[in-house]
Amino acid sequence: MEANIQELFREDLIFFEDVNSKEELFKSVGEKLLQKNLVNPGYIEALTERENNYPTGLDLSVVKAGTSNVAIPHTEVNYCNWKGLVVARLKEEVTFHNMIAPDKSIPVRYAFFILNNEKDNQTNILSHLMSFFTAEDRISHLDSLKTGKEIYDFIIS
Repeated sequence: MEANIQELFREDLIFFEDVNSKEELFKSVGEKLLQKNLVNPGYIEALTERENNYPTGLDLSVVKAGTSNVAIPHTEVNYCNWKGLVVARLKEEVTFHNMIAPDKSIPVRYAFFILNNEKDNQTNILSHLMSFFTAEDRISHLDSLKTGKEIYDFIIS
């Protein structure tokens, strides 16, 4: 990945989540981000509402069969106090709706939350993430990593 994408990750923002739904995931991660003052009150509700209206699940089986799917939840800039990416690996997959075909549900193993407090759009961050997700075996390799540090080192390498 290009150098500037590496600045968007922090080792303390890689979470391992044991949740049963995307709503539980948003609440769990959102509360951690609130404690770190990276988001504003209202973030969890705004994130949930946006996800319901504009699903962010990505079916990566089209890249390689058997690859874990990801989601890229995000919300408006006024809910964010920082620009960067938060990674959540889920113990069990949870259901998201597909970004490309919103009527379809897909099981998701990773959520990459985009926080953006700058008025410029998020297409730059999204394009970097898409490159990362679609590179052969990147997500499969993530599955083999055990710690936040291992995941962080791999993502920024």
